[in-house]
Amino acid sequence: MIRKAFLPLLCCLLVAVASKAQSNCSDYLLLRENAKYELLTYDQKDRQTGRMTYHVRETDTSGDKVEATIQSQVYDNKGKLATEGDFKVGCEDGSIWMDMRSLMNRQNAMEGQPDMEMTVEGDKMLYPGNLQPGQSLEDGSMTMEMKNKGNGQSMMTMVMKVTDRKVEGKESIKVPAGTYDSYKIKYNTEVENRAMGMKMPGMRLETVEYYVPGIGMVRSETYRNGKLQSYTVLSKIE
Repeated sequence: MIRKAFLPLLCCLLVAVASKAQSNCSDYLLLRENAKYELLTYDQKDRQTGRMTYHVRETDTSGDKVEATIQSQVYDNKGKLATEGDFKVGCEDGSIWMDMRSLMNRQNAMEGQPDMEMTVEGDKMLYPGNLQPGQSLEDGSMTMEMKNKGNGQSMMTMVMKVTDRKVEGKESIKVPAGTYDSYKIKYNTEVENRAMGMKMPGMRLETVEYYVPGIGMVRSETYRNGKLQSYTVLSKIE
């Protein structure tokens, strides 16, 4: 249940953050109220495995600060809604931030587990306003813990670490939504799991993202041990 809720929402980290080489937060296309965008996911054999939609439901602007509440919906390869929830993205002085705690949809994670309670702690992932080739970006982490409501015993802990974030260069990229000049960003994601205090099998992935100023992520590729596992492309902006 946890993995089912977590993995689709991990995509939010890959697709919901816009970066822009300017200092004016009002210029971010995907932070406009009522903006909508769609992404399609594929496996390594180019078979579509899902679809994600995002809708900016509410924005709060104060000077050059913007905070947006975005509704996400993730559909499986048959078009059935798999998970949904809200997360927050903000902008200050041209730099984008995302609260990593927002990536965990608590309602879906707790489905069918009424005797459990969840706590989530996380950093704010930062994307500077002026990305440059060779630039290193700050790491981030999120910790989720599930405890028994009756005795407070920890039943499961999951830690996600995003490390080695670096802007590799600039590259032209073509996706269904258009052709863009993008920044190529690489980083590693490691997920560690513990159940009843015992270490469980985790997951380590390498990610390559293509960011477009004012638009955000238009393509994301996920690798495991150097082999492509899946990729996501921006298909529509409204």
